[in-house]
Amino acid sequence: MARRDYPTEGITVHWGAEVCQHSGICAATLPRVFRPQERPWIRADHADADTLAQAIDRCPSGALSYTRTTSEGAHQMTTDADAPEAAAPQVTITPTEDGPYEVRGPVSLLTSNGRPLREGEKLFLCRCGQSAKKPYCDGSHKRVGFRSTVRAKGED
Repeated sequence: MARRDYPTEGITVHWGAEVCQHSGICAATLPRVFRPQERPWIRADHADADTLAQAIDRCPSGALSYTRTTSEGAHQMTTDADAPEAAAPQVTITPTEDGPYEVRGPVSLLTSNGRPLREGEKLFLCRCGQSAKKPYCDGSHKRVGFRSTVRAKGED
């Protein structure tokens, strides 16, 4: 996946165009940073690291992500020994109403030959069949008026 990185003090913003749904939440949340009509469209140095992280966490597609960095530029990392004892992370797949499948959790999407295509904590996969970015949702379900009343067996 082609990823663009936008480093600034304390954080590097990552953007994966292939999975972006162009929802505009980033631009609405931080318009001084996310400017879709300009190039470069991300001005990471226009906000502090914490503000950027909060805005990026709202990205519905996972196209925006970040890596926290120290002042020297090294990644801040924790080891399993540093982490509290926790249950194994769970992956959930939820069909959104009239929209894509929302996949959350530590997930790896593989090609048919087993090559990693994308890894992350959040993916939105096309359910309407109209996306130009399959398997990812690109928002085409809105354009084509996709409606889904299909519910899981036993769901009210």
